[in-house]
Amino acid sequence: MIRYALVVIDMQPFFFRNETRKAALSNLFEKNNELLQFAHDNKIPIIKVKTVHNPDKSTWNLVMKKYDKGGLYEGDTNVEFYEEILKFPEEETIIKTRQSTFIRTNFEELLNSLNIETLILTGVFIHGCVGRTAVDAYERDFHVILAKEASFSDIPLQEQAMIDVITGEQEQQVLTNNEIINVLSKELL
Repeated sequence: MIRYALVVIDMQPFFFRNETRKAALSNLFEKNNELLQFAHDNKIPIIKVKTVHNPDKSTWNLVMKKYDKGGLYEGDTNVEFYEEILKFPEEETIIKTRQSTFIRTNFEELLNSLNIETLILTGVFIHGCVGRTAVDAYERDFHVILAKEASFSDIPLQEQAMIDVITGEQEQQVLTNNEIINVLSKELL
């Protein structure tokens, strides 16, 4: 049996600071919640990922250090997942400091302990954290389904380039919520 996990990445207010990004929130809430409810109802592991840094610069990336500009500190209101996103007691949380969820975390160990083979990825950004996690998942021999409707990017050329890598080079899938639910429903029989 193929073991799936739903991985929701960086649905934090910090990443929606401009109006273009904020305009996407209503749809993202709806599409993420649809998949979260399906995963919960079907006992598919849910993993939420959020970016959090230390103000002492110990977790900052090179660009943050170069410009001496940090953010996403624990306790800030813009760090927590949006309240509009469904929450379940059994979900896991991964804290990351880099774009890929695999870098400097116990994410891979968690997936292996749950016997996960396929990640369903949602969140922000397809051209950033979601896409980089998808690429690194492939490099670690995990299958990926990118939930297109439950993910977001506001840089179309970079988004398409990342999708081309995920689907073309790595032969992973980019599916709608209905397609994901149909695939999983058949697998769960």
